[in-house]
Parts: sequence; C-alpha cells; structure tokens
Amino acid sequence: MKSRYLAAAIAVLGLGIGGPGIGSLGGLGVGIGIAAEQSPVEFFAHADPAKGARTFNKCKACHTIEEGGPARVGPNLWGVIGRPVASKEGYSYSTAMLAQGGTWTVDRLFVYLANPRQVVPGTAMTFVGLPKPQERADLIAYLNQNSGSPVDLVAAAQEGAAAPQ
Repeated sequence: MKSRYLAAAIAVLGLGIGGPGIGSLGGLGVGIGIAAEQSPVEFFAHADPAKGARTFNKCKACHTIEEGGPARVGPNLWGVIGRPVASKEGYSYSTAMLAQGGTWTVDRLFVYLANPRQVVPGTAMTFVGLPKPQERADLIAYLNQNSGSPVDLVAAAQEGAAAPQ
C-alpha cells in the first residue's frame, strides 16, 4: 500500500517524470511537503473549499476570481482548472510562464502552488507558495468551485497519479 502512495507522491512531485500534468512543469524537485505515506489524492478527498476561500485572501491582492473579472498584477482565476497555462486574455505573462505549455490540471496546480518560483524560475509571480499540502488542496477546491465546469478533484488527482510515466 505504501509503495502505491510513494509512486503517487513521486509522480506528483514531477521528479523529471514526463507525462501530462506536472512532470512537464519545470521538473520540481523535492521539498514541497508531501509525506511518502500520503497520496495527494488523500488531500483532495478532505479538501474544504471554505478553508480555500480563506486562503484565497492571500491571493486577492494580485488575482480576481469572479467570472469575467479583470486581471490585476496576476490573471483572473475563474475557471483556471482545465485552462491552458498562460492563456487568459487580457494578461501579459512572463516569458518563463509562456514557455511552460500544457494545461492547469489539479496535480499541476498542487505542485505549482507549493513554490511557484521554484517550479517556474523566472515567473513574475512573487508569492512564496503554500508549503502545506492540505492548504493547497483546500485552495484548489475553492478555485474549482469558481468555474463553469468544476471537476471531481479526487478523480482528477487519481488520473494524474496514474498518468503514464
């Protein structure tokens, strides 16, 4: 059982592993706070969007969340899950973020939000990140609610963990 969780944690950490989702997001190394015994799926299973809304207060200085909201220092985050990276019209992305490609999956956001500047060196985002995995899962649950098409976070995380290596 633990080996399954370890494999999932390694996949989520993006330790140079390719595949859709997170491995292509800058090859984040270690140190984002996932215990080998816990699958990221477990964090999403217990995610609380209300707690995520409180965490989003840390984001409000730079981001809006309402549908059709304006860009500020950062892009509007309505419907970010499932959206192509660096694609929100009306916002000028850094060269580093534009080079990322891919889509904002729940796994990719989970890794990125741990330490944006480590994951995407050269990003314009100055936020230091959220080192606590449950806090990130809660925030992602809140972001997921602010979408025209929310996803099943647990299923999406399981799909990301099971992605071909």
